[in-house]
Parts: sequence; structure tokens; C-alpha cells
Amino acid sequence: MKGNGKIISTEEAARLLGVSQQSVRKWCQSGKIKAKTTPGGFYKIERSELERFRQEYNMPNLDANEFVLIVEENKERIKFISGLLEMLDFDVVTANDLISLGIAIGNHRPSFIIAGTKLSKLPVNLLLSSLTDNEETRNLPILIIEEEGENIEADIEKYADNRRISILKEPLDIHQFKREVEKLS
Repeated sequence: MKGNGKIISTEEAARLLGVSQQSVRKWCQSGKIKAKTTPGGFYKIERSELERFRQEYNMPNLDANEFVLIVEENKERIKFISGLLEMLDFDVVTANDLISLGIAIGNHRPSFIIAGTKLSKLPVNLLLSSLTDNEETRNLPILIIEEEGENIEADIEKYADNRRISILKEPLDIHQFKREVEKLS
């Protein structure tokens, strides 16, 4: 390999390609992605090599903005949160039930999810259990916006071991929202 580019880990390569880290390691082992191995046995990949691989196998653009999936029914909240995320250079996709959730995750491979707590079609406990039951979404970080009067502590405790979960309470503080988004991305 030539030493003319940024070197990245298999974890970063997986995030950029929207696949599992295990897939990237297998591609490195098989030679589909040319990578160097560190003395500790970790693969390191030049960004230019990852771009070559991406083009050859028609995978997503590496320089595209990250997607965030908003799971919410309130159109005003969707508009508000979308505006904040777009200012932070995220692309936004929305869902409000299990079917649209699955389609959005499959098509866009979001970096994390933002979900409200007053969803008639997809309660938070069903959202968390559905994500946990799927190997590809098991560790997907989530930011939950808890509305006044809601108590989701039991749901959060049940699933907190499997993923990064942040909770913000209504009304949203924009600066706190930004900090939480930065932690999750």
C-alpha cells in the first residue's frame, strides 16, 4: 500500500460504509480491501483504498452527511429537530411505526436515532425491544426526548446495557441537545 492518505480503523470504515465491523474485517482478510496489519493484529486501511472499494462495489458515498432517524409523530417537533440537525450537518429521515422504521434503517443506515415518548403507533419500549432484537441495530445509539408526565426509566434501564441511550426532557434546551447529539455521533 502507498502511504499517501489518511489511515482509518475497521470500526471507522464500517461506520463510513454502513456495514458491520465484522464485514470490513472479512473483506480485509479476503483481500477485497487492501489493509495493513498492526503488530497487535488490527487492520488499518487507507481512506483512498476504502474509496476504491466503495466505488467497485457500488456502496454509499464516504463523504455524504450522516443520517439521523427521527422517530416521532408530532410534525412540529420533527420540523424543529430536523432544523437543528441540519445545522449540525446531518441528513434526516423520519419514521413513526415499525414498518417505516425498518425501511428507514435499511435504506439510510442512520448513525443514531432520536425518538419521542408519545408515539401511538410505536411506544418507546417496543422501539427499544425491536432495535435490540435485530443484530444490526442492537447497538444503535438513541436520544429519547421525554415529554412532561412520561416516565420511561424502567424501559431505559432494561435496554441501557446494550446501547448508548441519552434522555432529554421537554422543553428542549438547544445547547444541551447539541451536546447530546455530539456524544452520540
